[in-house]
Amino acid sequence: MLEAVDGDYPTSNLFSSDEKAALRWAEIVTLKLYQSVPGRPSQSPDAMAELKKYFTSEQIVELTIVIGHNNFWNRFTDSLEIDMESDELQEKFKKSTSVNIDDYTDFMKDCWWNR
Repeated sequence: MLEAVDGDYPTSNLFSSDEKAALRWAEIVTLKLYQSVPGRPSQSPDAMAELKKYFTSEQIVELTIVIGHNNFWNRFTDSLEIDMESDELQEKFKKSTSVNIDDYTDFMKDCWWNR
């Protein structure tokens, strides 16, 4: 699957349509293809329309947060040349959590959505 992501994931039969839409969004956010430049309009409107076929607004926000966080983390660790921790050390940091989407949505609405 990783090879397909790095290759031609849009034509791959390894991913569902919603997964392909999410991968495309990750590509747009990561490569800043949401910005128009001379000769290339923003790719965001078409990608967002595709995302909305499969995901709620809340899910799109969450997906974008995860993509943005991973982009930040990669840039942070790459620029400082920080190596990944050993598997043994990574095990010490593992913990499980879950987010109740209704609680999260209520929190976001209370903080800044629809203001």
